[in-house]
Amino acid sequence: MLFPVFARRLVLLVGTVIAACVTSTQGDTWWALRAGRDIWHHRTISLVDRYSYTAAGDPWPDHEWLWQALIYPVHVIGGLPLLTLCAALLAGGTLALSTASGTVRRTDLVVLVLAIPALAGSWSLRPQMVSMLCFALILWLLREQRWWWCPPLMLVWANAHGGVVYGGLALGAACLAALLLRERRRFLRPLLVVTALGALATLLTPLGTGLWHYVLTSGSRPFEDRINEWKPAYEGLSFFSGAFWAWVGGVVVLVAVSALRPASRRRLRTWPAALGLVSTLATLPLAIDARRNMTMFVIAAIPLAIELLRPATPRVRPRDTVPLARPILVGAGIVGPVAIAATYLSAPASLAWHPIGERIERAVESCPGHVYTSYDSGAYLIWFTPGVTVFADNRQDPYSEQILDLSILDPSSPYVDVFKRYDVRCAALLSRNAGTIETLSNDGWTTAAREGRWIVLTAPGVTLNQ
Repeated sequence: MLFPVFARRLVLLVGTVIAACVTSTQGDTWWALRAGRDIWHHRTISLVDRYSYTAAGDPWPDHEWLWQALIYPVHVIGGLPLLTLCAALLAGGTLALSTASGTVRRTDLVVLVLAIPALAGSWSLRPQMVSMLCFALILWLLREQRWWWCPPLMLVWANAHGGVVYGGLALGAACLAALLLRERRRFLRPLLVVTALGALATLLTPLGTGLWHYVLTSGSRPFEDRINEWKPAYEGLSFFSGAFWAWVGGVVVLVAVSALRPASRRRLRTWPAALGLVSTLATLPLAIDARRNMTMFVIAAIPLAIELLRPATPRVRPRDTVPLARPILVGAGIVGPVAIAATYLSAPASLAWHPIGERIERAVESCPGHVYTSYDSGAYLIWFTPGVTVFADNRQDPYSEQILDLSILDPSSPYVDVFKRYDVRCAALLSRNAGTIETLSNDGWTTAAREGRWIVLTAPGVTLNQ
């Protein structure tokens, strides 16, 4: 087996194993599981809020219902280990689909290895994993000129996550690339038809045209300026934002060098390179505007980088043959699942499989009135204490601006009258809600239970009957 082929398979295997060992739950995971359970039990998709007392019955644009309906039975069958493994397979599939077709080169491996750190920051049990896979898949279909599969993909994607807007972006990029390349103008007519069919497919969801309104107004809703993933990529620096900017710089250099060299300039006029360039440029403003979009830029840039780095006259040398390649891959295929099994058996805290303890659950369920929850904490209670409605959670969409503002308290927050109106007598908070905890404590609220990262406070004069 040639070394590049062997190495790519090994990198994809290792990337999938890494994803299986680091993909963790987040607050979204738990309310999505609850929504999935309700879909299966009630045989209906609810577009109104059922999980809070502050927005009960108000519209909730659930654009992720298919993801919820899929992860719940997976959880029933295999719990969080199977659910995490399935998410890891989505990550591995994203990597595999992002590579260019045809002969594998050594430079492909460099691009893949550099892509893993840039993508890993988005590996979590959220429907964004589906959007990452679907974006890689639709770009692959367009590169391979199999565009008639795009409308069915858009239909599934639109029901699984609002990130389907990236499917529209990919189709639009393909139309523009076909228009710019004179020798590919014949692609334009079928691509316009496919784009129109893809747009129509996105209307076949419970939200109908409401899905378009949802995705087009994303980023401008109340409270989003306080959410890390909606902050600009240039605000603050982390490992993952650093990886993103490294990719931006690398793509700029690659394109500039290719444009200056005649041989490489001809490559820019090939269909895969032109599609990759237009789609990468289209995702860049969105990625700079919000950190949650950085991954999509990298997914678009991977095949572009691979295409531009390919040597003009590839050669295969004898040393490219790897002896015992298949046994090595089989061995790695055995070691990988063993590493995953060992990780899952130990259930490290980093996976967040057990985010809330029984003592906290009992304290919450015994509250004589409503329980206050912060933006961060509410999502957990929706799953772990299903009989308790929440003040707010990170679904965000059902809530008024006033409730969202009060989902994080400080000494100046006008919460007293609101708490009286809703008969709020307890608060279930995470340790990272330090400002809220301090505000309530200073106003006479006392600690009724504390366990791990959680604390339950009670209003003055209130006791729990646990």
